[in-house]
Amino acid sequence: MFGKSIRWLAPLAGMAAVLFVAPSAGAAVSRPPQLQDFSFSLDAHKKQGCSFDVTVTGTGGKITQIVLRDGRIFTAGKGVLLTYTNDTNGNTYSVKTSGSVAKYEANADGTATATYTGHNGFVYFGNDAPGAGITQYVGTLVLTLESLETFKVLSVDATSGSSVDVCAAIA
Repeated sequence: MFGKSIRWLAPLAGMAAVLFVAPSAGAAVSRPPQLQDFSFSLDAHKKQGCSFDVTVTGTGGKITQIVLRDGRIFTAGKGVLLTYTNDTNGNTYSVKTSGSVAKYEANADGTATATYTGHNGFVYFGNDAPGAGITQYVGTLVLTLESLETFKVLSVDATSGSSVDVCAAIA
């Protein structure tokens, strides 16, 4: 699910205890946590994140990866160094994460509530309520999602702690 979950950098790194729900039967879980690196790019033309292309890399740390049968990938961990790079001008923003947790609850109306705590990098797409952008949060972020299938953000319901507009930081 890295296509959809790219938005979940949050999930990445400490991002994560990241992401999502507990593993279902048939999920492959790596234990004990292993050092893993990851890298992915966001395409501005597809309205993912910033108005320019961004590459996100993560190094170090301990991450447990959960792969669900439907192909979605979730990670849980801490201590990852996340680096966001503007592919146009080379500017970077880095943050050493210390861990995070994500909780997802289905609501009776078909929407879902996502609650993230800790260090979470979140990519908003163009069709999300706040519009395209990337924000690195430290604290709590509560979102209402269209569903657990689409992960489209309908509203940002609460934030506490600090946040950095990554697009502005690397513009």
